Formats: sequence, structure tokens, C-alpha cells
Amino acid sequence: MSSYGFLAIKSLLKKEFIEHKVAFLYVPGILLSLLFLALFTAIWRNGGNFEMMGEFGAPEEGVDLFSVLYVMSIAIWLGYLTLMLFFYFAGSFHADRKNNSLLFWKSLPVSDLEIMATKTLAGLTVFPALIMFWAFLGAVFGYIVLNSVGGISPLVAALNSGTTLWTFINIQVSAMVFIFFSLLWYLPLFTFFGLLGALLKNWAGLAFILIIAMVSALESILSFSASGVFAQMLEDRLSKPFEIIKNITESQAYVMPSNIFDTISIANFVPGFLSQIDWAQMAIGWGLSALFIYLASEYRRRRLDA
Repeated sequence: MSSYGFLAIKSLLKKEFIEHKVAFLYVPGILLSLLFLALFTAIWRNGGNFEMMGEFGAPEEGVDLFSVLYVMSIAIWLGYLTLMLFFYFAGSFHADRKNNSLLFWKSLPVSDLEIMATKTLAGLTVFPALIMFWAFLGAVFGYIVLNSVGGISPLVAALNSGTTLWTFINIQVSAMVFIFFSLLWYLPLFTFFGLLGALLKNWAGLAFILIIAMVSALESILSFSASGVFAQMLEDRLSKPFEIIKNITESQAYVMPSNIFDTISIANFVPGFLSQIDWAQMAIGWGLSALFIYLASEYRRRRLDA
């Protein structure tokens, strides 16, 4: 690819960031700020209650309360990211038709397929990176909050005394691997949603639900079964990454039951997670995603009106 091609991709990625920074930059920042403002207010107004917590005694061995809360926060951030990406793909694939700007973008020496591929690339890189940034920043503020509470509550201090930097690094790397490959696994769903957005604009969400319901109902009628192949395939596609997490946790629990965070160490989690991915289904999903992106780009290439 020429230097101009890289410059065009960089410009298109920047355009996607500018157009969707509210959902992935501002809203998470506002939510995180409100959360920690509430936590600091609670600490300030209930310091006496935290001091009384020390009377109940502290555990003999420190645990890692910070890591527990961080893992929970990553699960919440992943849910938020997945939901926002569905809206992103549905909106971005037809966003150029808003405000009569489609002809302007068609005048640029960039193909419609390259534009759609860049939108997909932004959904897999730029916006997940923003969410991971907020997750990391939340971890930093969370560490400050826990240590602030631990300064006035011996019980909280003991509960969080097992926190180590190495555990945090393991969680961070494992979370990045899990999120990246989970998004790749969900890619055909995202791009199909984007194709519907290119065709139907704001009706993409309703159309997606209706298509799934109609195909599942038709298959159930034809097969005389409550759950058909399509419904099972969709359920497997949605739940597979979390089933792998469950399998890894259960298998490691028998080996190292004393420390659950050994399960999500880089040495245990990353090879275990990658080895349990159905790479054949992953490749099929990539092929379908490429088809959906191509169909959306062809429709965009032929559509001149808003």
C-alpha cells in the first residue's frame, strides 16, 4: 500500500473517531467521573462507619479485593463496548448519507470498499482501545479509593492486602486478549448489523430482531423442534467466549484452588483461551464478515441519494 493509502486510512479512522467520540470517549468518562465522585463522597461522609468495620476482625491472610473489583469492571466495560459497537456498525455504514455528504465522500480517491473496511477497522481497534483506556483509568482511581478506605478501615486494608502489580499486569493482558478475540468472534454479527444499517438506516435494529425471529420460527416449524440449528448457532456465537472462560476457570480450580487469580495469569489464560477457540468457525465468520462488508460497499457505491 502506498503512503497515500496509509494517509487515507489514517484520515478515515480520525473521521470515525470524531463522529463517534461521544459514545466511546465522553459518555464513559462522564459515567466513570460520576461513579468515583459518589465513592469519594461516601468515604468523606461515612468515615466513621468504615472505622467501625475494623471491629469485626480482619482475615488472617490478605486477599486481592482490588483485582476482584477490576475483573468485574472489565466485564461491565465489555458489555458496554459490545452494545455500543452494534450501534456503531448500524450507524456508521450509512452515516455518509446524512447531511447530503455522500457525494463529497464519493469524490475522494478512496473506494467504497476501503471506506467500509476502515469503518470496520475502527470498530475493532480505535474504540476498544478507548474503552480499555477508561478501564485502566478506572483501575487507577479504584486503587486510590481502596487505599483511602483502607487507611481508615483495618478490615478493608486486610481484604486488599493481597494486591500486587504482577497480578494487575496479568489481568490487563488477559483482558486485552479476551476482548480482542471476542470482538473478532462477534465480527460477523457486527458487520451484518452494519449491512442492515446501510440498507435500512435507522431500522437496522428492528430488522435484525425480526430476521432472527422469523428464521428461528420458520426453522422450528419445519423441523418440529423448539430449538433449531440457526437458533443454536446464534446462541453458540454469542456465548462461546464466556463458555471458554468458564471451562478455563473450572479446569484450573482443581489444580490451583487456593488462588483464583492464577487462572487468569498470562501463562495459563492466554494459551488456554486461544486453544479453545473454534478457529474454523472463526474463519467462516471472517468470510461472512468480508461478504457483508462487500455487499454494503456495493450498495453504497450505487446509492447516490440520502
